[in-house]
Amino acid sequence: MRRDSVISWLLPPIVALLLLFSANSCSKDVPADEPDLYGTWIDTVDGMVYRTLRLGDQIWMADNINRGEMIPGTRDQSDNGTMEKYCYDDNTVLCEKYGGLYQWGEAVQYSATESSRGICPDGWHIPSDSEWKILEIFLGMADGHAGELLWRTLDQGRTIHSGSETGFEALMGGNRFLTGSFNHIGSAGYFWTSSEAGDRHAWRRGIGRGEQGIYRATNHMDFGFSVRCVKY
Repeated sequence: MRRDSVISWLLPPIVALLLLFSANSCSKDVPADEPDLYGTWIDTVDGMVYRTLRLGDQIWMADNINRGEMIPGTRDQSDNGTMEKYCYDDNTVLCEKYGGLYQWGEAVQYSATESSRGICPDGWHIPSDSEWKILEIFLGMADGHAGELLWRTLDQGRTIHSGSETGFEALMGGNRFLTGSFNHIGSAGYFWTSSEAGDRHAWRRGIGRGEQGIYRATNHMDFGFSVRCVKY
């Protein structure tokens, strides 16, 4: 690790239709100079509007997923037939901006299969650790660095930060800690993969304010992190 950071301690168109859903949408306005950068996908379950983005052979959602019923951060999510989410500080407005936070089991909907659909809409799935590596290599990360831990290379993080040229718009939505508290909104963003790492841990990615790389590590499955969906 290059230096101490807010993430290190976590180691062990239709116009009418868009207007109709804008109040509950995770989508953002497409920049006027990039009219073809994003596609649009509408979740028929809850009316949420998500931007989509092609990067290489992958199609990513360019917004964090925001599905489920909010429960307080003090409660663990459970396999009870109801999709659940946390909103940072139990504030639904922050879910609208940053998406929901999910424990790993809830994110993958209690499936041990890599690249499972999980909480993603039909046709999408939660990226595996390997699928995140495919993205990172497409963005310029050397193959030999993709499998390393912690902050890797110099600027792949910069290429996915909000406002970057790729349009990935990784948001620093913070996390839900094991004790039920919320931390690091505006300073760091954390994203689950669908890959287990053993001993109740799973692989994740992280970005940080002022950091140029993408952080790769494992965390306990009871942390609450953001989720992006992908398809081919």
